[in-house]
Formats: sequence, structure tokens, C-alpha cells
Amino acid sequence: MENLIPKDWSVEVITHGRHGNIVYYENSFQASFYWEFGGRDVIAIIHGGPASGWNEKYPWAADRRDEVLERVIEEVIGQKARTCIASIDEESGEILLRNQEQAG
Repeated sequence: MENLIPKDWSVEVITHGRHGNIVYYENSFQASFYWEFGGRDVIAIIHGGPASGWNEKYPWAADRRDEVLERVIEEVIGQKARTCIASIDEESGEILLRNQEQAG
């Protein structure tokens, strides 16, 4: 059964050619992340931002960086990259989306 409780967050993917922004909205707050198409086996790169400074940049999401980035990953894959899986560099927050069949 599908969850009928509305979520208090959403993700918008904005495209400008081969790059753009991903905007995470939560209530009246937002966080914006740059993305770009990758090369070789990387379909796209999302720059989620480093752990250092997260709480200062997004005080409304203090200590919830992992949760926000996981939501972004889930939504981007669902909206734009259904055949991809994600890997994240915890320190830099760089998220790599790779095609499931080519990831290894």
C-alpha cells in the first residue's frame, strides 16, 4: 500500500544544457546543489557540498546532511535517472550517478 501521508519536502531538477541545479525544498527552506553530466561510466555528478560548513550554510538542516542528500539521490534517480545507482563521497558530498549495468 502506498504511503498517503504527504511529504514536507520535494526536489526540483533544473537543466541548462549539460549542467544545472538541483533544488531541495523543505517547508519554507531550500538548498541548491550544482550538477553536471559526467563522462565514461558516470552519467551525472551532483555536488552536494562538503560536510564542513554544512551546518552554517543550512542551519535549518543542521546535522541532517546525510538525510537531505539521500532524499536528493532518491528523487533525482526517480525523476531523471531510473537506471542509475549512486555513490557518494562522504567528505566532499560529491554524488556520482552510474548506470546500474555499467557500475562495478
